[in-house]
Amino acid sequence: MADLLRREPGIEVRLTREDDTFVPIWDRGELATRWKGDRPAVFISIHANSLPGRRSVNGFETYFLSEARTDHERRVAAIENAPLQLQEQGVDPDEEPDLGFILGDLRNLDHQHWSALLAEYVQEELSEFHPGPDRGVKQAPLAVLTNALMPAVLVEVGFISNEEEALLMAQREFQDEAARAIARAVLRFFQRYPPGSEGGPFDGVPRDEDR
Repeated sequence: MADLLRREPGIEVRLTREDDTFVPIWDRGELATRWKGDRPAVFISIHANSLPGRRSVNGFETYFLSEARTDHERRVAAIENAPLQLQEQGVDPDEEPDLGFILGDLRNLDHQHWSALLAEYVQEELSEFHPGPDRGVKQAPLAVLTNALMPAVLVEVGFISNEEEALLMAQREFQDEAARAIARAVLRFFQRYPPGSEGGPFDGVPRDEDR
């Protein structure tokens, strides 16, 4: 995905890691925000889902930062935030005032609105080739997104707990298609809301027709 986007004029791509080195969850969005500076940017976190207790479940879904509404969203948030517990940084979104403040601040900045739209683009592009069910746009208090002060999404490209889908995700062709799909979503987002456009995501004021 990075290689594809780097071919586009005017787009700079940064990766939080380029090997199997672990980068702390909180640090990833913080790095992105620091690299962004005062420039327009988006943050994409790519993952594989898992539900060992229900191995028949498959498909793809994209998350933006907000309160979880369903048991499934809470489960995904717990799994994705689990590395914080390994770092002795366990977070309970209902009791953690800093995370509550961040969620409120994002609402005020309207990043949630634009992140939801970016998530819709990702789902639409993945649906063009992905054989699994489109599980839709979802929301959860995901730590990896909290410090990314820009439109930000977490993409679950499939379930590694589903044997058939795990084999699919291991195929180079699938990985290439997924990379192209997510890259197209990013390009669509910037084309729909070009930097400097009035009422776009990069001035914090959504247009009426986008509400």
